[in-house]
Amino acid sequence: MTLRNGLQAPVLKTFDELEQVQIVPGEICTFILESSQTNGSFAIATVDVEPMVGPPLHIHHDADEVLYVLAGEIDIVCGGKRFRTGPGGFAAIPKGTPHTFRNLGDKSAKVLGILSPGGFEQIGRAIQGRPAEDFPALANQFHMEIVGPPIDIV
Repeated sequence: MTLRNGLQAPVLKTFDELEQVQIVPGEICTFILESSQTNGSFAIATVDVEPMVGPPLHIHHDADEVLYVLAGEIDIVCGGKRFRTGPGGFAAIPKGTPHTFRNLGDKSAKVLGILSPGGFEQIGRAIQGRPAEDFPALANQFHMEIVGPPIDIV
């Protein structure tokens, strides 16, 4: 038997049909394609990031990640390097690499995120209604480790 990875059928949705969750205060994640729709191969989401918001420094132990800036400007820390980028800028982050991003501007930013393999997007559902101090333990359940604070405000 040959296993088939990826999409098994077309997925067509309007924006109104997409699920949105708040993972951390000031970050609204919109699920575009979930791992359940891609046979686990990948997941795609957008993240609307309010000013001065971003996740803590973290590692995905089982997934590569691409962050592609659609609007606004964000600072990205990846593998010990820090850079600021706007629309069209991106970071391709190998699994096991410490990374984070933060919107240090005064306007909202929007980032497209792709993780391969998928599965991490499920943390959005798991964190709903839970206190922020539960985030590190929940992250571990999704093969993610919190290794530091968010990017410093400069």
